[in-house]
Amino acid sequence: MTKGRVVAGRYRLEEELGRGGMGVVWRAVDLELGRQVTLKRALGEDAGQIRREARIGAGLLHSNVVTVFDTVVDGDARWLVTEYLAARSLEELVDDGGPLSGERVRRIGAQLAAALADMHARGIVHRDVKPGNVLVTVDDVAKLTDLGIARWTEVTRTGGAQLTGTLGYVAPEVADGAEAGPASDVFSLGATLYAAIEGRSPWGSGEDGPFAQMRRAAAGRPVPVERAGELGPVLAVLMARHPADRPSAVEAVSLLTAEASVSRRPRRRMRRRLLAGAAVAVVVVLVAGFVLGRPLWTTTGSGAPAGATTPSAPAGANTLGADPAGTDPCAAISINALASFGEPFVDPEVLNFGTCVVTTTLTGKVGQVQTRLDLTGPLRYPPRPPVPGRMGEIEYPDARGGSCERAISLADANRVVVTSRALDEGAREAPVCSFSESVLSGVLTTLANGPLPRRAQLPEWSLAHGDACGLLDDATTAGVLGQVKKPDRGFGGWKCTWEHDPRTVTVEYSREWPIEGDEEVPGERVRVGNRNAVVAPVAGGRPECAVMVVHRSYTPVLPVLNGTPPIREEVVKVAVEDAGAAGGDVLCVTARSLAEVLVRRLP
Repeated sequence: MTKGRVVAGRYRLEEELGRGGMGVVWRAVDLELGRQVTLKRALGEDAGQIRREARIGAGLLHSNVVTVFDTVVDGDARWLVTEYLAARSLEELVDDGGPLSGERVRRIGAQLAAALADMHARGIVHRDVKPGNVLVTVDDVAKLTDLGIARWTEVTRTGGAQLTGTLGYVAPEVADGAEAGPASDVFSLGATLYAAIEGRSPWGSGEDGPFAQMRRAAAGRPVPVERAGELGPVLAVLMARHPADRPSAVEAVSLLTAEASVSRRPRRRMRRRLLAGAAVAVVVVLVAGFVLGRPLWTTTGSGAPAGATTPSAPAGANTLGADPAGTDPCAAISINALASFGEPFVDPEVLNFGTCVVTTTLTGKVGQVQTRLDLTGPLRYPPRPPVPGRMGEIEYPDARGGSCERAISLADANRVVVTSRALDEGAREAPVCSFSESVLSGVLTTLANGPLPRRAQLPEWSLAHGDACGLLDDATTAGVLGQVKKPDRGFGGWKCTWEHDPRTVTVEYSREWPIEGDEEVPGERVRVGNRNAVVAPVAGGRPECAVMVVHRSYTPVLPVLNGTPPIREEVVKVAVEDAGAAGGDVLCVTARSLAEVLVRRLP
């Protein structure tokens, strides 16, 4: 074919736009209507593919899908006539200009997700979403092309079976031999956006050959993100290993159009002990619910995010349910979300009853990263008023001191906070934000299917059943603060705070390994009433002194982290903070007197 030739007596070829192993594409002029169009001709004997694509495209009139106008025969060749778009492929944009910004990727991705949503609603599966099949104009209008054209880019596998789609962007189930479906398109969308912001395929560059990419794809372990930032959790959900764990294309629109804000919670110091130890064992017994559930947010018919009151949403979706304090925080964590980083071990028997801790031994046993998930109540001073029944936006505070936090307010205003940090020098370069984002993505996916499972019933003597605010009466706190103040009750009643400037009194429950002989717990070992306790000034920040009182020792039902004691203690901590004090040590007499009062009220 040459420039100037007229095809089917109507379309004059102007410029060859591209040529591959199975087809050639031209820019042409429609002489009858006087408009530019794109003509595509199959090479070889695959004219049937042109007919199939024409039939698929004829039923689609979406602003983010290249429009199919006609199919014509010229001699022995069949041509597909589509709209002409003055645009470049997403692949070319990245190759020539490098990775795109997160904001731009979100904008392009939302358009592509909307196109897929329309296709899937019509029973159409694209099967080859990739950067080369996405056209982007100068004002960032994005359009899918090559509709249902998987056979144009088929790859022959060992044994002669055929893999639909392009290896760098194919879903794990397709790489493993399954038929492509709508969920596979969603994965390929995520992989395409991954490439746009990371500059490479999630299955690697392909320099080590297509079969290496195919093995990685079938295993479902993409290369960890480096540049994605706040888009990372969205990509992780779109590229979930199992098809049932991915959002629909409609839900993907909501994910990609949700704005991310950075907000910080009011500062509250909590003791964060290192969970050090020998090599971490593989999880032997898992708390129920450690698998991903449904996709993140449900949506309305218009594609907008829907809250817990949406009729189509499962009862209690995106909430902690009618009894938030009874929620099992470990049931929110997907081990799959951390398995790509190494060997994770869940320890539900540390810190608050609304807390679950996972320690991951990195691949190669070079170090450990600790990920902590906290279920908490509403923010006392939220950065913006919450909308009843609607989830908040994922919060992305800056990583500090080797620790990275991600958080979100749920539709019932309760919160999920995930914090990851390196435990040793070997993990210093670990992508701790990716740990937090992967876990939070899994949590949101699970919550979209309804409230989390309930925690197993704890013994009657457990502090989990007690109200921390009930351990100190008004007269006692007024004696320290100077007047009676209404307490601020924390999530589950496991923390209580009384404030009257410049002093603050806090009572808090925790689970620890035995504090009496723990060198990481500084302070004087004393007896308060009939119980063992440790009293010491709190280092850093405003002057403060805390007394940790042992309530009960017990043996956990589930295995504990290797290298840690086989028993745990439930502990009550009472602390006094005073901005005007000369130092924390001068507050220890007051803190100890408060401890003596609360001991008499412990069960």
